[in-house]
Amino acid sequence: MNLKEKKILLVEDDPPTAVLEKRLLERNGFQITLAYSGEEALELCNPDFDLVLMDIDLGPGIKGTEAAERIIEKMDVPLAFLSSHTDRETVDLTEGITSYGYILKNSGPVVLIASIRMVFRIHEARMQEREQRHKLAESESRYRELFEENPLPMWVYDMESLAFLAVNDAAIHHYGYSRDEFLSMTIADIRPQRDVPALRVRVRELIESHSAYSSSGLWQHQKKNGETIDVEITGHSQQFQGRDARLILARDVTDLIAAQEEVHRQLAEKEQLLKEFYVRTRSHISALEEMLRIRAQDMLSEEARMAMLETLNRVSGLRLLYDRLLSGSQGDVSAVHYLEDLAHAIFKAYTRLTTIRLETSIENVELSSNQLLGVGTVLNELMMHSLRISFLRRTAGKVFLTLKGDGHDIMLTVADDGESWSLDQWETSQDSFGLSVILMVAEQLGGCIGLEPDHGNTVNFRFPRMEPGREIKASLSSSPLSERFRKVIEAVDPA
Repeated sequence: MNLKEKKILLVEDDPPTAVLEKRLLERNGFQITLAYSGEEALELCNPDFDLVLMDIDLGPGIKGTEAAERIIEKMDVPLAFLSSHTDRETVDLTEGITSYGYILKNSGPVVLIASIRMVFRIHEARMQEREQRHKLAESESRYRELFEENPLPMWVYDMESLAFLAVNDAAIHHYGYSRDEFLSMTIADIRPQRDVPALRVRVRELIESHSAYSSSGLWQHQKKNGETIDVEITGHSQQFQGRDARLILARDVTDLIAAQEEVHRQLAEKEQLLKEFYVRTRSHISALEEMLRIRAQDMLSEEARMAMLETLNRVSGLRLLYDRLLSGSQGDVSAVHYLEDLAHAIFKAYTRLTTIRLETSIENVELSSNQLLGVGTVLNELMMHSLRISFLRRTAGKVFLTLKGDGHDIMLTVADDGESWSLDQWETSQDSFGLSVILMVAEQLGGCIGLEPDHGNTVNFRFPRMEPGREIKASLSSSPLSERFRKVIEAVDPA
């Protein structure tokens, strides 16, 4: 502790003694101001002084003890007495005024300086203690404000008896009980009777686990008016008034749960309406299939019958997708099942081609319903073209169907071992509409189509796993191809 420049007010009525004491203290680094009476000490003393050394006997006028009391009342400054008296009465008198000590005048320089050092140490310790008490008081005040002024209900309860120990205004307002009523109750009193055993089990778990902070989840509480509410409970263990207690924050989630239940109800209602829509649409598609099948049988020319069968296959593709949608949500539609069913349905429509075999290798890649419908449309057109052109003069052969993931893309491949053909021939043929449909789907899905010249009749349809954004689709919608086949776009991408 640095004692240099410490300012001391020395109160001594005997001038020779005062001068000697002043010199002794100044040699030890103190700055000394002399006062020769109690009245002068009261006049000179101010908060700039670090210590007051007060003689008890000050001659005529007020005594040193009286001057000391008045100084201590006026300002916060450490004060120690200097006296040659050692009787019990004098010592008791000084202890009743200040607790910074009693220094004997004739104790010698070493004891005097040591005593002054001790006074400063005691004062520094008291200042630190005072600061800590002040910080603690501020902390308790802030904590009390957070508790009392919190907009959510809060309380403290005894973990042994479950009695309420404190409640905030929000709890009083929300539950309808007065503060006195709360403090005469336990936390079991605001719960339905059926939940009390579970409550006691939960409190015992908290005690045994020594859990400081934890969430106790959802509980039901009852207000004073009998209303039952759903609350989310969060708590923290603490000592309160010498007891093991727990601070609780209760958030009323009754309206939130009701809103969630209403959302679930509306979603279920919409899902039911959607299923009914699927059923009705599927019925219409089935009726259209049957009508096309009857008309195909009635056609006299082979060319007209084949045209009807091609239309029937396109409609069947839509019906198969609806069947898959009806069996689950849109996200549950399996690419494997849908494309397998569609490919075999196309083969079945061409009953005269019973000796042509179909081989499939379809990975269960994840596709949206929009992508699945597009792939089904492309598959339908490619397989119909393959069966109609590649096997025009053949009655045996194979058609190969493959769907697989390829990095960030997905690739559909339709190949056959029939008579060779090219995309240019398809584009200029009477069946160019089928190729135009494929090109339109490729445009909508951000994909492309190509024929492998070195692998017979092998057509690859490649498109990205991630669907193009709406802004890309909007830019495509104004292309000449889009305008030409507007109805096709709406069938493939109704959104």
